[in-house]
Amino acid sequence: MEKTLRDGLIVAACVVWGSQLERDCDRDARKLTPGLNFRDLLLLRVLHDRGGRALPSELIGPVHTTAPGVSGSLKRLEGAGFATRGVGADARTRPVKLTPAADALAETIAQPWAQRMSERLARLDDAERDQLYRLLMKGSGQWGDIWPDDSSEDGSLLGDRPSPLPDPT
Repeated sequence: MEKTLRDGLIVAACVVWGSQLERDCDRDARKLTPGLNFRDLLLLRVLHDRGGRALPSELIGPVHTTAPGVSGSLKRLEGAGFATRGVGADARTRPVKLTPAADALAETIAQPWAQRMSERLARLDDAERDQLYRLLMKGSGQWGDIWPDDSSEDGSLLGDRPSPLPDPT
């Protein structure tokens, strides 16, 4: 198979798989919290994993979205009572803080996603999953600005840094 065609098929497969997974996770999110979507809850979970406080600009990379995407999610989270904003010159400099209700929700939202991901990855063993993760991160470069070095001395994928993905256990 021609290299260009193969590469195009790889990208297309990733897009289709990701779109299906996000659609399923969106459906789960709306059942759990009407009015919020998967990206909103993913942002909530990332914010929770960062200690419940951050500037909006710090959330763009980990959630794989844009500044307007983060802004929209934060507005919906504020409207639902899951986030508040501190004082700042403008929306970009106003720190976001999770409410106690968000902390409780953050602990439960990973379960449906972990189940969905496990179902989608059921055909892969742990070594294949690790390899897929490494290849996708290498190809996307998405985590480079968050964790410049994606490995540790012992060869583990993230070393002692927290995973950006929900814990499947």
